[in-house]
Amino acid sequence: MLSYILRRLVQSAIVLVIIITITFTLPYFQPHGIEAPAYAVLGARSTPYNVYVYSKLHGLTESYFVRLYQYFYQLIFHFNLGTSYKQSLAVNSIISLYVPRTLWLALSSLIFTVLISIPLGILQASRRNTTVDYAATGTAFVLYAVPSFLLCILVIDAFGFHWPHLPISPPSGVAPWAIFTDPKAFILPVGCLTLLSVAALSRFMRGTVLEVLVQDYVRTARAKGCNNRRVLWRHALRNALGPIITILGLSIPALFGGALIIEDVFNYSGIGVQTINAALETDIPTVLGITLLVAVFTLLGNLLADVFLTIVDPRIRLEHSR
Repeated sequence: MLSYILRRLVQSAIVLVIIITITFTLPYFQPHGIEAPAYAVLGARSTPYNVYVYSKLHGLTESYFVRLYQYFYQLIFHFNLGTSYKQSLAVNSIISLYVPRTLWLALSSLIFTVLISIPLGILQASRRNTTVDYAATGTAFVLYAVPSFLLCILVIDAFGFHWPHLPISPPSGVAPWAIFTDPKAFILPVGCLTLLSVAALSRFMRGTVLEVLVQDYVRTARAKGCNNRRVLWRHALRNALGPIITILGLSIPALFGGALIIEDVFNYSGIGVQTINAALETDIPTVLGITLLVAVFTLLGNLLADVFLTIVDPRIRLEHSR
C-alpha cells in the first residue's frame, strides 16, 4: 500500500508540474502578452513608459524561463503563490479566505449526494421498470436537464418567498465555519448543489447495480437461498461501488465548478466568484494560484479514489498497479 501511494504521489507531482507550466505559459498568448496586468492596472495611464516601469518593477520583463524558475522556486520552497496586483494582497491570503467557504459548501453537498444517490440507485435497480423506478428516473432526467442557474432561481422562488420562507442567501462576510453555526442559511445553496449531483450519480448507480445483478456469483447466491435484500446489500453493493468511487473522485473539480453558479446566484463569496473576478480583472497571480489549488484537489481526489477502490474491491492488487 505504501509503495503504491508513493508511486501515485510521484505521478501526481509530475502531472502537477505539467499543469503549472501550461497555466504559467497561457498568459503569454493574451492581448498585450505577459504585460497585460500592467495595462489592466494602469488603465488610462498605460503609456509605453509607465507600462515598462510597471513591468520592470514586477519582474514582467524577465525572460520566460527565469520567471518560470522563480515561480517554481517560490512555490516549492516558500509556498509563495505571488501577490495580487489588483487587490494588493498575497494570493495565499486570498485563497485562505475564500477557499474554506467553497470547500465546506462542496463537501456538504458531496456527503448528501452520497447518502441520497447510493440508496436511490439501489432502490431503482431492485424495482426496475416499476412506478418507483419510472418516477425516480423522470425526476433525475428533469434535474439533469434543467440549467443550474434556473434550478437555483426556482428554488429561491419556491422556498425563499413562499413556504417555508428559508433564507435566500447566506449572510455576507460570514466566517468559513458559518455553515455549522447558521445551517439554516445554507439549506438552499447546499440543496441546489446536491440536487444537481444526485441526478447524475443515482442514474449511474442504478446502471452499475443492474450490471452487477446479472453476474454469475449473484445468480449463485440467489440459488443458495439468499433473499433479495442480502443479495443487494452484501453481494451487489460492494462490487457496484467501484465505479461510483471513481466517479466521486473525479467529481471534486465538478463540485467546485458547480459551486460557481451557486455562489453567484445566492450571493455567496467563495472561490468560484473570486476566480471569475480575477480572470475579468487580469489578476494573473490569483488565477494561477486558484488553478493550482483546483489541480491539487483533483489529483488528491483521484488518489483517494484509487486507494478506496482497492479497499472496496480486494481483487485489485496494488503491487501490480501501474
